[in-house]
Amino acid sequence: MDILLFDHQIDKKKKLFITVLLVAMVVLGWVMAKGNVAVASITLLLPFILFFMVVSFTKPVITLYMMIILSFSLTALDRYVLKDSIPVGTLFDVMVVYVYALLFLKGLVQKTEWKKAGEGPIAVLSIWLLYCVLEIFNPEAPGLNAWFVGVRPFLYMLFSIPLFCMLLTVKSIMTIMTIWGIFTMMMTIKGAIQLYVGLDSVEQSMMTGPFLNTHLLWGQLRVFSLCSDAGQFGASQAHAGLVGAILFVGAKSAKQKLFFLLMCLFGIFGMFISGTRGAIFVIFAGAAVYLVLIKNTKLFILGGVCAAMMVGLLVFTTVGESNDHIRRMRTAFKPDKDLSYQVRVNKQMILKNYLATRPFGGGLGSMADTGTGIKGTVLGDTWSDSGYVLIWGQTGVVGLCLYIGMFLYFLIKGAYFVWRKIKDEWLRCILIASIAGIGGVALAHYGNPIMTQHPTCYVLFFSIAVIFIAPRLDKELSTESINNNEPVVDNQNRELQPFRRNA
Repeated sequence: MDILLFDHQIDKKKKLFITVLLVAMVVLGWVMAKGNVAVASITLLLPFILFFMVVSFTKPVITLYMMIILSFSLTALDRYVLKDSIPVGTLFDVMVVYVYALLFLKGLVQKTEWKKAGEGPIAVLSIWLLYCVLEIFNPEAPGLNAWFVGVRPFLYMLFSIPLFCMLLTVKSIMTIMTIWGIFTMMMTIKGAIQLYVGLDSVEQSMMTGPFLNTHLLWGQLRVFSLCSDAGQFGASQAHAGLVGAILFVGAKSAKQKLFFLLMCLFGIFGMFISGTRGAIFVIFAGAAVYLVLIKNTKLFILGGVCAAMMVGLLVFTTVGESNDHIRRMRTAFKPDKDLSYQVRVNKQMILKNYLATRPFGGGLGSMADTGTGIKGTVLGDTWSDSGYVLIWGQTGVVGLCLYIGMFLYFLIKGAYFVWRKIKDEWLRCILIASIAGIGGVALAHYGNPIMTQHPTCYVLFFSIAVIFIAPRLDKELSTESINNNEPVVDNQNRELQPFRRNA
C-alpha cells in the first residue's frame, strides 16, 4: 500500500511537471510566432528559474555560483539572446536584490548569520559610498540620472562583498575557482575560433563604426571572445592565468595541479591573442605581489631578473616582431612611439588643467564614458580611456586618493593575514593568489576600466571577500584538524606540528 501511494505521488509530480512544461512550450511557441525571441527565451527559462529559487532557498551559496556564472555570461547573453531588448545590467540588479530577499526570508525560518557580513570591509566601502553620495551636491554634476549611472558599479561592490563574506566556505571558494577556470578555458577557445576560424554573423555585425576602428588594427583582429571588448578579455584572461599559476604551485593533488595548469595556460594564451597591451601588466604586477608575499629573497631576485630579461627582449630587441600580437605588446614599453598613448597623455593634460580648480571633480556620470555627460563641456566631450582617469574626472583628486587608498588597504590587510594569521597552507595559497590578482588588476585598471566591468569586477569582489574571511576560515580548518587529530603546518615556524585532541 505504501509503495502504491509512493508511486501515486511520483505520478502526480510527473503530471504536474509535464503540464507546466506543455504550458511553457505553448506560450513559448506563441511568443516566438510573434517574433520576440528575448521574451521567448525568458519563458523557456521560467521552469529553471523556479527550480533555482527552490534550491537556492535550501542552499543560498548556490546564488553566488549563479552570480559568477552570470557575470561571465552577461555580455554573451546580451549579444546572442537579448540583443539589447532589455538593459542587461538589470539582470544583475534583480539577482542582488533576490539574494538579499532570500536571506531575509530564510532568516524568518532559521537564523541567518548576518554578522558574517561584518567581516568584510564595510566601513571602508561605506566611506567611499558616502563620498559618492556627497557628489550629488557637486555644483558641476550633470544631474541625478547621471549620478545613478556613475554610482552603479560601486553599489555592486558595496552589496556584493558582504554576500560573499556571509556565504563563502572553503568548499564554495574551490567551486568558484573551478567555475572561473572552466570559463577561462571556454573564453579562450571562443577567442581562438574568432582569430583562426572567423567571426560569426552576430560578431560580424559588431565590426562597424568605433568597434571596427579599435578591434581591427593593421588588418589584425583584436580578439574579444565573449567579453565586451578586447581590453576586458585580455585583462580577465591574464588575471586567470596569474591566479592559475599560483594555485598550480600550491596545489597538492595531481588533479588540482592539472586543472590549474590548464587554467594558467589558457589564460595566458587568451591574453596573448587579445592584442591588449595593458593586460601584460596584470602578470608583472601580480607576480611582483606574489614574490613579496612569499618573502623568499632568492625567488624574488630570480623573478626580478626574469622580468627584466623579458622587458629587455621587448624593448631592446626585435625578437618576435613578425608576430602581430608580440609587436603590439611591445608598444606598451615604448610609449614615445605609441600614438594612442600620446593621445591619452594629451587628454590627461587637458583634464589636469580643468580639474586643477575642481578637487571634487565634475560629479558622477559627468564624463563621456558614462554616456550621461553634458555635451559641450570638457568632461562630457572627453573619453577617459582609463579606469583611474575616469574616477579622477568624476570625483576629483580627493576621490581618486580615496579610491586608490581603499584598494591599498585591501592589499595591506591581505598581506598582514598572509604573514601573521593564516596557518593552513592551501588557504594561504588561495589568499596569496587572490591578493596577487587584485594587485595585478588594480595596476592594469589604469589602461582600461576593467575593475568596473564584467567578469573582472565580480571576480574582484570575490577575491576581496576571500581576504577578509580568511582568518575565520583558517580557524574553522584548525578546529576540524583538531577534531580529526590531523597535523597542521605552522607558517610562522615552518614546522609540522600535530594537533592533539586534548590540546
